[in-house]
Amino acid sequence: MALFNQLYQIKGLHAEKVRKLTELLSCRNIDVFYISIVLGLWQNLSANVDNDSKIEPAKIDPEQMIRYGREIEYFYELVMLNDKKGSVSLKERINKAFRIRGTEAAGPDEERFTQIMLGGLDFFYDSIVENTNSKEDIFNNICELIQTYLVTYPEKE
Repeated sequence: MALFNQLYQIKGLHAEKVRKLTELLSCRNIDVFYISIVLGLWQNLSANVDNDSKIEPAKIDPEQMIRYGREIEYFYELVMLNDKKGSVSLKERINKAFRIRGTEAAGPDEERFTQIMLGGLDFFYDSIVENTNSKEDIFNNICELIQTYLVTYPEKE
């Protein structure tokens, strides 16, 4: 899939959010990318790309994109299967997830994937960073986010 075997750039204000999250959480850009996809799916969120060229993009190296390519493809499949924007039928969503990905026809779907990741990134940032004054606040925000997720999707015995 062409989108996931090359340098991936998160632009504009979203790049600043990635940098802040990686700094506060001591993680990598790709970790923020993963979490953002899951949160975007969970919360059914999306955001438009901010192409502000004055802000240095946050980058994920091609080597990381390739190394984690199968996992990213899995997330892509989940996004395509769950995205009902435009009242797309299940058959069309299956085609988007498994048949046309990586082709020229998949361009709008790849943009949609990015929008969902960016929506998740906004939610992640707002949930963790907004209204924090200390590392303890950040820790409490992470715990609250995890607790909310666990209440929404409890473990099955």
